[in-house]
Amino acid sequence: MDPIHVEEPVAAPQVQTPEKDAIVASVTDDALVMAHEAQAATPSPEEIITIAQGAQDGGMIGVVLALVAVLGGGAGWKFYSQSSKQKADLATKHADLSHDLAMAELNAKMQVPTVSPPPCVAAHTSFEARIAAVEAKASRMTSLDLPDDFDADVLTARIEKLEKAAKAKPAARKP
Repeated sequence: MDPIHVEEPVAAPQVQTPEKDAIVASVTDDALVMAHEAQAATPSPEEIITIAQGAQDGGMIGVVLALVAVLGGGAGWKFYSQSSKQKADLATKHADLSHDLAMAELNAKMQVPTVSPPPCVAAHTSFEARIAAVEAKASRMTSLDLPDDFDADVLTARIEKLEKAAKAKPAARKP
């Protein structure tokens, strides 16, 4: 097989302008300034011994000064800033986890079905029995056996005729 030849696009050469050169120079200067602003080096043990020996009053002040130099130096400050940042991150994670745990407990409580108190259960059962009785009675009422040739209009006309006849005859009085 022949290798596949792919032509790469030719990029246009970038044009340098005085503005771009000024920006690059300022960035380079800032990088140099930052490099020179590095923290002071931690004093070596020999320097600490020299400070302690040169101090008066039994060297106690020298030891204190040496400790201040070590703890207040770049390494001490770096350690303090990192440990405080880690403590803050740990506190944030702890708060997030406790919030998530509380939300999970609430969701679990919402999923559990609630049970009604015994008086409510008894009342509910009696209502269901009453409703079942009413439904049974209603179903019997709607299923009357009427003859196939039943005509309600004929029955209504007959009742009206009987009522007129009853009104026309006065009722006999009893003495």
